[in-house]
Amino acid sequence: MVILTSGLLFTACDGDSTANVSKVTYYPNLTMHGDALVVLTQGDTYTEKGVDAEANGQPLQVTTSGSVDTSKPTVYKINYSALNSDGFPATVTRTVVVLSNKPSTINLEGTFVRGANVNNVKKLADRKYICDNATGYNVPNDYITLEFYNIDDKQIYAPYAENTSKSGISAESNIGTITDKNNWKWVIYASAVFGTAERIFTR
Repeated sequence: MVILTSGLLFTACDGDSTANVSKVTYYPNLTMHGDALVVLTQGDTYTEKGVDAEANGQPLQVTTSGSVDTSKPTVYKINYSALNSDGFPATVTRTVVVLSNKPSTINLEGTFVRGANVNNVKKLADRKYICDNATGYNVPNDYITLEFYNIDDKQIYAPYAENTSKSGISAESNIGTITDKNNWKWVIYASAVFGTAERIFTR
């Protein structure tokens, strides 16, 4: 379950009798039912568990965008949003990864490099891995450790994770590309330090 909550105090000033009048606005609190990350196999049934929203105890309408087609292996994002009475928004996102139902023909376990920087990959399951330097970076405190998926021997994806490095960086990849068992690439979206350059790894 994911809960987002906050409030804000602001002052309205229009030059007349309402000048310097303070008002409290309560941001929407979003409660996600089920997990923020759902991993399915091609052909499985996806069940949407939804999100509830409220502000200061009053229910709010939730707008949902995105859909899941479990016949097509890839990554799907379901976005939920709500507005409070003052128009302040809040959003949460559920990620749904659909993996191919065929056994993988590409094993990405082993040592890869980006330039002279090493990224060690360990296999956790047929299509699930973990790597210890997802950006191919050379500053030990900022080595990002991410679990990731070989979706269909063509697509590669690392879901959002918090505190992936010693310095506390949160990160997620785009839907990257697997060329063959010796070459893959992705972009890492991190909370600090890194830009959005494509990271190319070679065995």
